[in-house]
Amino acid sequence: KRLAGPIQLGSNALAVIQEMDSSIFKNITSSITSIGDKVNGIKSGITDDWYSQFDLASPCGDIPYSGVMERQTLQQIYFDALPQGVVEYGDAVVSYEINSDGYGVRAITESGRIVHGDCLIGADGIWSSIRSTMRDEPVRGEGSGCTYSGYTVFDGELAYDSIDNGEVGYKVYIGPKQYFVACDIGNGKYHWYAFMAKPEGSSIEEDKPN
Repeated sequence: KRLAGPIQLGSNALAVIQEMDSSIFKNITSSITSIGDKVNGIKSGITDDWYSQFDLASPCGDIPYSGVMERQTLQQIYFDALPQGVVEYGDAVVSYEINSDGYGVRAITESGRIVHGDCLIGADGIWSSIRSTMRDEPVRGEGSGCTYSGYTVFDGELAYDSIDNGEVGYKVYIGPKQYFVACDIGNGKYHWYAFMAKPEGSSIEEDKPN
């Protein structure tokens, strides 16, 4: 299942992975598109001139350059390194309870199943049911602690024969109440995303382009 767009791995993250598991690091670097050795920075959304360029290479020293790869490829590399049966799909955790003696936790899934463990890591994103349970707050909406930023994001991927392919890693175009990012993800493909100032609820009320 496709979860999201490509993911950028910074030099520091790659260095940690290299230190922890050389086999996983080798599999990641064989699938990654390096951007740390290319030009990256901010451009004018009107004139196309560079405002600022980021030097990602010089601070690296002996550690790997930053890179971008498909999130699903990274996920699969880690899944393949785990014992069979460790990862389960299709039954998300919706809440949890701490055991009455204060030791251990019971995770409650969508199906009503209870899973016992020593600890529970709430890595379930901005609409976190774990955080909601911990704080006794709604997952979404008023009282959840998550408010609309005023910007809506659009993103996608495209095959694009860019004139600066191989030279530029990513470029951020800044404009009034909007910005646009294009990042080289390898094999002639780019990941793009745009933030635009939009009223709250516009994603529901406005017609979508075909």
